[in-house]
Amino acid sequence: MPQIAPLQTVSVGDIRVTFLPDGGGVVNPLALYPASNEAGWQPYQNLLDEDGKFITSIGAFLIEAVDRNIAVDLGIGPVSIPFPGFGPFSGGRYLESLAQTGVSREAMTDVIFTHLHLDHCGWTTVEEEDGRRPLIYPNARYRVNKTEWDFWYGGDNPAGPDPDTVQKPLADRIEFVAAGEEVAPGITMLATPGHTPGHMSLRIDGGDGQRLYLTGDVLHGTMQLAEEAWSVAFDADPAAARATREALYAQLTQSNTLVGVNHFSNRVFGRISRAGARYAWTPLE
Repeated sequence: MPQIAPLQTVSVGDIRVTFLPDGGGVVNPLALYPASNEAGWQPYQNLLDEDGKFITSIGAFLIEAVDRNIAVDLGIGPVSIPFPGFGPFSGGRYLESLAQTGVSREAMTDVIFTHLHLDHCGWTTVEEEDGRRPLIYPNARYRVNKTEWDFWYGGDNPAGPDPDTVQKPLADRIEFVAAGEEVAPGITMLATPGHTPGHMSLRIDGGDGQRLYLTGDVLHGTMQLAEEAWSVAFDADPAAARATREALYAQLTQSNTLVGVNHFSNRVFGRISRAGARYAWTPLE
């Protein structure tokens, strides 16, 4: 039975990466993957709950790298959103997950957004007892691709960053990061557009020949590795998103490579390998 992925840590050289669960979604699979149909889901019943709903994890990553603590995305926040026609998405566990790592909010040095869908920036600010909403990490640099910021900024698309709790607080703090930029030793940004126009992923080189890719929303469910046409409904440009996925597999399937996908159920870290003409997922336990 699929479950929301738990907190999990992997190491690549001296760099530690932890998945921080925030919540998840219980979703109509045909709505989330419009190119799919009931017959097509028969081989993937292990990804559906007893009511036939698709389970998706929602969370974020923490990178601990020597003198840097880097938050990659910020979950959906302490909310429950019905998303009519799809199913509810909810969060609220992010700070509890962070506390388990022993890294304080004040010790976070960087926040990097892979993109700005609401389930990746929901904890940008936190509500204090006096009603104030300060940035969650007061000492961090906040970074995103400029194309991504420009795409959302000034708008109120419900799937994007909230104008009051994300856009306005970040407006004077946001910095821009480009593909190929090394944001910390061994951590490089990659352009992976399609899901959103400025979507980015991260490659982490451990210095020992091992690599870890944090792919953002390039992938959402493990069955996409076999079903190349199953783009997620929230892809801004499904053709570009598919092209990005297909192009990235050459890197993701290397024998020295781990992959972190924060929407996968059960386990978000694993390996992608060739399986006939397509690909398969082996989770790290």
